[in-house]
Amino acid sequence: MLKWIAISLLAVAFGLWIIFMIALMWMMSSAPNAKPASEWQTESWMQSDETLPTKLPSRVLAMTDLPLLEPAPTADDVLAANQKSRRAGCDAAVLTFSWPSLEQSPGQFTFDKLKKSVELNSGRFLFLGIQVVNTTAKELPIDLQGKPLNSSEVIDRFCELLDALDPFLKNRVRFLSIGNETDVYLAANPGDEIAFKEFLTAGREHAKQISPNLLVGTTMTDEGATRPDFRRLVASMDAHFLTYYHGQHGLEGTFKNPTSTKVDLIALAAELDTRPIVFQEIGFPAHTSLGSAQKQAVFVEQVFDAWDELGDRVPMINYFMMNDFPSAFVQEQVSYYGTDDESKSLANFIGSLGLHDSNGTLRPAWEVFKRRAKARD
Repeated sequence: MLKWIAISLLAVAFGLWIIFMIALMWMMSSAPNAKPASEWQTESWMQSDETLPTKLPSRVLAMTDLPLLEPAPTADDVLAANQKSRRAGCDAAVLTFSWPSLEQSPGQFTFDKLKKSVELNSGRFLFLGIQVVNTTAKELPIDLQGKPLNSSEVIDRFCELLDALDPFLKNRVRFLSIGNETDVYLAANPGDEIAFKEFLTAGREHAKQISPNLLVGTTMTDEGATRPDFRRLVASMDAHFLTYYHGQHGLEGTFKNPTSTKVDLIALAAELDTRPIVFQEIGFPAHTSLGSAQKQAVFVEQVFDAWDELGDRVPMINYFMMNDFPSAFVQEQVSYYGTDDESKSLANFIGSLGLHDSNGTLRPAWEVFKRRAKARD
């Protein structure tokens, strides 16, 4: 149970960062425009990115590069963090949005926030996550809430959303995830598994009609991805999309020794099948009650060691994250669960995943990350 709570809180934390980014973008622009697909599809952000290399690399690297959140960041701070991760060697980005944030009413699409994220990450290869389910909840447009995921109405509307994104999917997106940590949601809502599988299969088939080269799947935790029922769920997908926090089951005490990270990742790859593996999130806490800054550095080194051995079997890794969340932010999220030792462990976990602390002081893992990122072939 504790592991699921931790995953849920991490998803909440990541989701609230996205909300922060949306709020910042809102301040930088006018109110979102709800308009039909045809009015979006001619805009430049949906077209080919001429700054990308003509030859796609076999492996790309991303980082969740949120800026320091205290004091409140400016648009310049957001840009500076983005540029810092680029200089460190990150040539990809993960963009995740809930379905309702992209379509607030039937046939009227609100792509402003997606557009700004794409423009911020020009020159990068893109992973797009559409969160139809997100760890603990279904996220459907308001007029579809309460309807089964496998109903023709829901499936048709999702395909219409993909159609609205047609040129963007063709020209800019390399990876498409439909749903985030769906294994956690389905473990808590097993009655939705058949409906979600039918929805996911239909969504993938439609996305591949739009862009046959897309790698399409749904994101799961590393533990969920090895369960027989969830293996069957994704059997027809193009890739395994995973979140991975080494030894997360150890929240009751310390995390697993990071010196086993390479072995564990290679074993995980062997336990899955031969399809590509994409790490939507991968990270390790630096708090001394769970790990340490030094262990985090070992973890990062071992991740790159494993990646070098696995090669293009792992076409993308997104490291979570550049900077810690502020302690007040973390405490606010964890306080819902009380103030016992388990909640303190959760706070220590969520609050120490950055390669810099919440004041911007770099940890040893940052230098390891930069060195290994730049050394990629």
